[in-house]
Amino acid sequence: MKLKYLALVVILVFAGNAFAQEGETQVVDEVIAQVNDEVITLSMLKRETEARVDALKQNGMTEQQARDEVNKHQAELIATLINEKLLLQKGKELDMAADIEAEVNRRMLQIAQEQGISSIDKLIIAMKESKLDYDEIRATMRTEMMKQAVLQQEVDRRVYLGFS
Repeated sequence: MKLKYLALVVILVFAGNAFAQEGETQVVDEVIAQVNDEVITLSMLKRETEARVDALKQNGMTEQQARDEVNKHQAELIATLINEKLLLQKGKELDMAADIEAEVNRRMLQIAQEQGISSIDKLIIAMKESKLDYDEIRATMRTEMMKQAVLQQEVDRRVYLGFS
């Protein structure tokens, strides 16, 4: 009898907590920086932090050493994320998106051909079998190509053409 009573009390306590939390607002993510009309969130920073920790671990560091190293450079990582947002925004402003998308498509076809794959659909299947995310790889390529294109157009061009 005492066991049934205890179980009932536990159920009522947890149910009461669930109902109390239902009406409350819950923070899903936190904005750490605003870059014009876009934001950098805590989840973006955590994702980048994990990627850098993984890269350092692959280079022979322990988990703790890698985390300590990345945490030392947290401010630089945030600055890098801000710069990336600014470059992507400038690329959109310069109307480079269509050209970049075409280049991403060309590169994906080139990768398929290099691997002896006859179509993008088959490439997607092969990537899934290798536990690679096709959409994530495309997004990364798009981001990197956009950054490079903006830097070439806005920085390199001015440096090289600025000399007399």
